[in-house]
This record gives sequence, C-alpha cells and structure tokens, in this order.
Amino acid sequence: LRYKLRMMGIPVEGPSFIFGDNQSVLANASIPESQLKKKSQSIAYHFVREGVARDEWRMTYINTNDNESDLLTHTMPNGEKRQRFVRNLLHHIF
Repeated sequence: LRYKLRMMGIPVEGPSFIFGDNQSVLANASIPESQLKKKSQSIAYHFVREGVARDEWRMTYINTNDNESDLLTHTMPNGEKRQRFVRNLLHHIF
C-alpha cells in the first residue's frame, strides 16, 4: 500500500500502523526471537519482520470489540457491534 501511494504521488512519511486482534500473530511478527513452528509461517512472517525492523510499519494490539476491520473481513450478525461499526464507518464517510 505504501508503494502504491508513493507511485500516485502521495508522500508517505513515517511508519504505517497495523492493528491486529490476534496477540500471537503480533508477537511472531514483531519479536524476532519468537520461534515459528512451520515453514509456511516462517516464509510469510519473514517479510513482515523485515518491515518492522526497518520501521516501515508498527504493529499493535486492538481489542476485537474495537476492530472495525472485522466488518469488512467477517460475516457479522446484525447486532450492537455491527451497528456501532457501521455507524462509525458512515460517520467518517459523510
């Protein structure tokens, strides 16, 4: 995403922030000493760890109840959590 923004002429200053609600994934991606038990994990996280080491992005934890990206990545039943996410999303758009 940073590369695409720069190609469109939008300057990207400083690190990008990545929020996640899976603490083990965040630990594996941001702590180089953590052991990856499978080869597929080590290949995927190698790229992420390099970006964190270069300070291109910073990874941090967000509570699953506050993670609005779930609305776009998971099917959510119509309830209070979904309505709050939609209301926040529409607030930013309009």
